[in-house]
Amino acid sequence: MYRFHRAGLVATALFWFVHAAGAQKTLSGPNDCTAAGAYTLCQNLWGASTGVGSQSTTLQSTSGNSVSWSTTYQWSQSPNNVKSYANVYHNTAKGMQLQDIVTAPTTWQWYYQSASSDLAADVSYDIWTGIPQSGDPASAASSYEIMIWLSDRGGVGGIGNVVAQNLKLGGHTWTLKHGPNSNWDVFSFITAEGDITNFNADLNDFFQYLINQQGVAKTQYLQAIQSGTEPFTGSGNLVTTNFSVDVSTSADQTSSIPSPSPSSPQSSPSSAANSHDSSGTTASSPGDSTTVSSSASPTGPANSTEGPPASQPTEAPIEVGIRKASGPQCILQLPEQGLSKRRAKRSWFGPILRLFR
Repeated sequence: MYRFHRAGLVATALFWFVHAAGAQKTLSGPNDCTAAGAYTLCQNLWGASTGVGSQSTTLQSTSGNSVSWSTTYQWSQSPNNVKSYANVYHNTAKGMQLQDIVTAPTTWQWYYQSASSDLAADVSYDIWTGIPQSGDPASAASSYEIMIWLSDRGGVGGIGNVVAQNLKLGGHTWTLKHGPNSNWDVFSFITAEGDITNFNADLNDFFQYLINQQGVAKTQYLQAIQSGTEPFTGSGNLVTTNFSVDVSTSADQTSSIPSPSPSSPQSSPSSAANSHDSSGTTASSPGDSTTVSSSASPTGPANSTEGPPASQPTEAPIEVGIRKASGPQCILQLPEQGLSKRRAKRSWFGPILRLFR
């Protein structure tokens, strides 16, 4: 009797703690979103009508500028079409010009709890910039979509053509693709190392590279930072144990410098802005003979349990798919597969976000 009573008290206390923290909320509707601390978590099943399947997304916890969440899905048919982009969106890390950003540190720790052997999906940042200071992702206000792919299973590739290989940024190696989608351009940094499940980098390194090497105007405004996953086909359970991102500008650093005391020499501001130039980056031309490979679908039975990053299998190289422009839409061509249209990405996302502003 005593043991039962004590267990009941513990369970009750845990229930109220979890719900007080606003955690463990599951989204099941195609356009469901929920507040997630500094972020907004959304299902965003924008391409679900092109296939057959289901998906749910769960907020696990929030703490300060960190969030953990998971998504479980199963999709089939139309292998060239993205079915969804379950993601978190930072509510305030936006509205500054790229030239004013000094640092944008981010951490993303994730793993597949399970993944089918035929899974075709990416795990990626989706960062939006434009000429106006504010604008919804995938809208008329968008100039650039900057994607950073930490996983590329099934060879789904990225939009456009390869413009750089063996590119060293953020402590990792990438293949960079560039191409149009609707009224904006897309730059996709695709992992050349397989799954990067523990990513710690400064997004400003990527911004400065695009400014210095790819002609992106430094006056572009950062409009949104999203992070999530785009499944095409297959099933998976993706778990993000910790995600965070922050953006600091030169104005932020100036306001944080303490006034010097009369008895001590004045401290000079940090020259952090100089630590993010792209002079240390290296990239070979698209015609370089070096072979760049991405992660392949995991071997083994469908829906195999993968577990935390330390237990993930070593994966074999695969070919990279090609997305080509076709008017205001995009066409994705996987190796030795036909073409099918891809709708403009997440155009409904803006109205949903405005509910949380």
